[in-house]
Amino acid sequence: MRIVYHHRTRATDAQRVHILAMVNAFRQLGHDVAIASLVKTEGIQDVAKETSEAAWKQMARKIPFAYEVVQLAYNVFGIPLLLAKVLSWNADFIYERYSLFNFAGTIVARLTRRPLILEVNSPFFLEQKTDNDIRAWRFAGWAERYVCQAATRVIVVTGPLKRIMIGLGVPAERLVVMPNGVDREHMRTSDSAESRRRELGLAGKVVIGFVGWFKKWHGLEFLLEAFHQSDLKMANAALLLIGDGPAMSDLRNYVAKNDLGQSVVFAGAVAHAEVPSYLEVIDIAVQPAANEYCCPMKILEYMSLGKPVVAPKQENIEELVREGCEAELFRPKDQVDLIRALTRLAQDPVARALIGENAKNSILRRGFLWTNNAQQVIELATAR
Repeated sequence: MRIVYHHRTRATDAQRVHILAMVNAFRQLGHDVAIASLVKTEGIQDVAKETSEAAWKQMARKIPFAYEVVQLAYNVFGIPLLLAKVLSWNADFIYERYSLFNFAGTIVARLTRRPLILEVNSPFFLEQKTDNDIRAWRFAGWAERYVCQAATRVIVVTGPLKRIMIGLGVPAERLVVMPNGVDREHMRTSDSAESRRRELGLAGKVVIGFVGWFKKWHGLEFLLEAFHQSDLKMANAALLLIGDGPAMSDLRNYVAKNDLGQSVVFAGAVAHAEVPSYLEVIDIAVQPAANEYCCPMKILEYMSLGKPVVAPKQENIEELVREGCEAELFRPKDQVDLIRALTRLAQDPVARALIGENAKNSILRRGFLWTNNAQQVIELATAR
């Protein structure tokens, strides 16, 4: 099939990973994909760009209704861009990553009579209203509902997100829950974990690790505090933080203030292609916090490499892992319970190995693969 993938993002951090994962999965299944976007999506990754916020967002937040106007203005360029791509590519259907106030996919799908498969990763209306980014929130709610109702099918990444979308007025029969996946080929690495450990100064340590974008709500301060309050550093454990972002300066300050420099290692921003070689170093993989509706890709990446996962005990996480089988779960925001979970695995290599192996097997058994997702999308787009 011929597919046009449309998105209105900067194609950075997890967004870029998700977009390219689906594009590559379609191609691996033998389909042709063209990307419609105002930014270059494929090619060399600009790691420095990953750590900065778009300048227009910083400015728009200071001016009433500017945030809404800028996002709406995209349609002036996005609609003709997408229309030209669909017609020149002779696309069979449009696959669109949802963005608030983006009507391009809806309008072009109707004009060209093509199916529109809409991928929703977050309830942007609720998020931006909560963050006070938007003031025209009634219009924003209508826009989100209208776009989702107009799509042929709407993909959501978790059950809780499905319930949120139903609460916003999207018909349940239009929604399909499809968790994120992994590319097993990408996650394979020939690098020696021991040489990487030596390079990072972690030889002989039990390594507790996190990879991702360092933002306040990712719970890294919470993880650092738990590590500091525990006896883990006395038990030959170390903390490896892979990535960068707005929270980095606060994290470094905390490490310096509490003299944790010998036990906490910052690997810095790493290109996505190099992530597996860093994850191989980790003995225990942590998701310190997560909102109630996301589907953390990092958990699935941890699992695919056979890493035991420590994560909050909440519904969207339990859709991916079973407590005591593929992961050790703790009560959300409970520092004592997080310390318990980390300590148990740090002190029990047998449990680490067993849980890690279960996690790796679960990826195939439950079909958490991008190619499986791509095949399901094809079936949704061609269903009569």
